[in-house]
Amino acid sequence: MKILPHDIQIKVIDNGIGIPIEKQKELFKKFYQVDATLTREKGGSGLGLSICKGIIENHGGTISVESELNQGTTFTITLPINSKSPVEIS
Repeated sequence: MKILPHDIQIKVIDNGIGIPIEKQKELFKKFYQVDATLTREKGGSGLGLSICKGIIENHGGTISVESELNQGTTFTITLPINSKSPVEIS
């Protein structure tokens, strides 16, 4: 987590298989799944990132993704700091 002058930035990083560049632009759409094959091992409906994006944007923030195949993925969330209330970090 990084505190900037007007924002808080949170990065979630993994070292997994990565997400192909052509699929990254669709990632935050409802029901979108990078692996939509019937043989995939993990379940899910493709709503998680869409819900996250909605919550973050409703709080005036942004979410983005950077990924490289076989290197991993980084999601960056930026939320504005509300100057009327103090920021506490534990």
